[in-house]
Amino acid sequence: MSVPMAVSQSAVERGRIVYQSEECKRCHSQNNRPDTEGASGRQLAESRDDHPARTGNRTQGPDLSDVGDRRSELWLKMHLYNPREVSGSSIMPPYEFLFRSKKGNNLVAYLANLRNSPNSHRLADQQAWHLSADAVAAADPAEGQKLYNHYCATCHNASGRTRLKCQSEFIESPAVLRAGAMQARPGATDHLAQIIKFGIPDSDMAGHENLPDKAIASLAAWLTQKDTQPVCKH
Repeated sequence: MSVPMAVSQSAVERGRIVYQSEECKRCHSQNNRPDTEGASGRQLAESRDDHPARTGNRTQGPDLSDVGDRRSELWLKMHLYNPREVSGSSIMPPYEFLFRSKKGNNLVAYLANLRNSPNSHRLADQQAWHLSADAVAAADPAEGQKLYNHYCATCHNASGRTRLKCQSEFIESPAVLRAGAMQARPGATDHLAQIIKFGIPDSDMAGHENLPDKAIASLAAWLTQKDTQPVCKH
């Protein structure tokens, strides 16, 4: 039975109803540690009072309890339009039809509102994480190029589909990248690895938290490799 959307409700409240009606909980949870008070940014008592329940316990898709900390509203919107466009390996179906009405934007508002406060544990995890020496040694620039084309080119190629579609909506226009684009920067590999894994705060650059360390190292290796183009001699 559908729940009517009152005119007085906020976009977040209306988006919560869309989240329920689309049964997003079938694939997404909203509780990283269900037995820890407040671990998901919501008090357990609050989640127990949800009718119908919306926290979910499935693992086909990522946990969404802090998705507003990790993804911008533009990224969420583009992901709903076409998940594979901005998240190459996503198995989520597209929800472009929601944007034929206000439901899509309301759902984005709801998801963007899912945050952990404070978010110190994520910052601590980010600061503590570094590529292992084994991952760096096993990095393969050729594999990094394939990963770039699969995950990154849509925003970071000059003619990338998402870049062209959203060029007026980005918080900051994504850098145009290519092989060796970051080679001249000191400490580039470690810096890039952090960005690839965790994204950039307050931007549309999302992290790729589930990529294996070797894949992250390979991406960084391709972006920081020395120019191998032959030099023309006259």
